[in-house]
Amino acid sequence: MGSGAVFELVLGLFAVIALILALAWLVKRVNVLPGQRAGMQVVAVLSLGQRERAVLVQVGEQQLLLGVCPSQVSLIHRFDTPVIESRRAPEGLFSKRLHEVMSQRDRKKVSQHKEHDA
Repeated sequence: MGSGAVFELVLGLFAVIALILALAWLVKRVNVLPGQRAGMQVVAVLSLGQRERAVLVQVGEQQLLLGVCPSQVSLIHRFDTPVIESRRAPEGLFSKRLHEVMSQRDRKKVSQHKEHDA
């Protein structure tokens, strides 16, 4: 086994390890498990220091103000009515907007094609 073959083997091993780490990071960043956060949403976050935050979480009809630091999470206050409206878009709004943009783009292409042919 030559030094070139060993180099290729080590390089391949590092590539596989890098791919595994990249996929693990991606899975952690993107919520791929449906229903994992069903009924719960972060509405607002306020940084209070380097590692401390105040987080407003929507759980059902209630909003919870939480104090979050590296060692613990504390309930500061429970609001029965929403203090801040959730930023979640209504269902289907994104798909409707995407369809509108795609339709405009298609119409532009058709008009450019007609001008080019004329």
